[in-house]
Amino acid sequence: MKRRHLRKVGSLTAVVMLTSSCASLHQAGQNYGTAIGCIGGAALGGGVTYLLTKDATKAVAGGLVGGIAGCMAGNVWQSREKALAQIAAEEHIKIQSQPLQAQQTGGTETVGLVAQVEDRGMFATNSAQLSANGLRQVKKIADAMKQGDQNGVVLVVGHTDATGSASWNQKLSEQRAQSVGRILQQAGLNPQKLYFQGAGSSRPLADNTTYDGRAANRRVEIVGLANEALLRQRVEQEGNNLAYLRYGTQPASTSQAKAPAKRPAVVSHSAPKAPASAASKPTTTAATGTENSKNWIDFGGEAVSPSTLSLAANLKPRSSGFSLISQANASGVTESCLTDSARVAGMAKNLASGKAIEAHQTREYFNGMNGRAWAGLVNNHLVTLSPVKVLKDNAAVVADPKVYITRNYQSSGNRKADAPISAVANAWEGEESILYRVYLPAEKQQPLSCIDLLVPKNATKAQQGQLFYTSHSNAWVANYSPTRS
Repeated sequence: MKRRHLRKVGSLTAVVMLTSSCASLHQAGQNYGTAIGCIGGAALGGGVTYLLTKDATKAVAGGLVGGIAGCMAGNVWQSREKALAQIAAEEHIKIQSQPLQAQQTGGTETVGLVAQVEDRGMFATNSAQLSANGLRQVKKIADAMKQGDQNGVVLVVGHTDATGSASWNQKLSEQRAQSVGRILQQAGLNPQKLYFQGAGSSRPLADNTTYDGRAANRRVEIVGLANEALLRQRVEQEGNNLAYLRYGTQPASTSQAKAPAKRPAVVSHSAPKAPASAASKPTTTAATGTENSKNWIDFGGEAVSPSTLSLAANLKPRSSGFSLISQANASGVTESCLTDSARVAGMAKNLASGKAIEAHQTREYFNGMNGRAWAGLVNNHLVTLSPVKVLKDNAAVVADPKVYITRNYQSSGNRKADAPISAVANAWEGEESILYRVYLPAEKQQPLSCIDLLVPKNATKAQQGQLFYTSHSNAWVANYSPTRS
């Protein structure tokens, strides 16, 4: 008898697992959200109770309790999904909605909803004031988010394209997110459970070098989650989501000049190519970083081409026992730092108090990234980054490094470095390694453009490294594998 009950519980759990993929669950949820919620709640509730008590009768009771909660959750999800789809049809705007699920012991559970609302005329250019159409659209979205249980929280995230400076984009996107949050509050949502955040241009979903790509990146993101704990986890994970490395954050006018060809969709775990012969090195003298310039340094690299591989493509997404399944796809072509710029995102703030959401953060650093210097030779020149400080929590960069270049360090014994160059760093954490990306100021004549390092979590030397520089608007890359000092 007990075996038969166990088989029934197992079959219900299997139903939840089979309907857990983003695509199938998304489509099924719009049509059968309540039914799936009931099945999922019963399966998880009954299964957990049985494992704890080994009593099939109690498992049935546990399944009923779980089923009631699952029915409620499924109904909320279904109602909001359908309402958003209806708004998109009525307003002729693009709204991409998707359930957010959490991986837990025994399966997955729907814990929220994320909707990307494309901003086509919602705001005027460089303005946080909603247009007449935008105000009408947001009011309808507010009504959709009011449907069902209101015990959860809502986060509004503003996003821009890469036109303009990163700091301005972040400020503007935060103001827009706050404006949308105010409309949600006026519609009756509790401001204590409303949050807003400006991500600026740091999280592109499309190519910023095309008109359509920039239009897709200008969006308002609405996230509904069951509780504040899940909200904190969502905020932390999105700030370090590898999926957003798929596209760079430079506008067309900049990135096309530096990257004349698109990176291929090929992932290699080998080191970058060896430096090209002297015959292939740059010889032009008419632009920044030329051989006649006092800042010109020959790093012995090769021309960037479609076959140049990005180190970011070797970064494996993290896996964990409990994590939100993001709506973004972490696979695909990832750009090098050459088509990227420093990414700036703001904190998530509560609409009622204006205070930033509490983030769990320790003062533990990754190995060798606790303020140490990292140095390595590139074609006889010593290139040093200091300090390198990256926290274990979400790969947060605590301090931006300076770049020191000591010319002809190996060949002539020179020990006097050039004046330090102030840089900006971002970092992303993969399953096994850290991508540490250093951006040098583009508005000044500098011997370097940017640096990418792939550092194993427990290593004292970069596994792979790429140093990029330009000559006459042509891009060049050299191998760079520094060691902590």
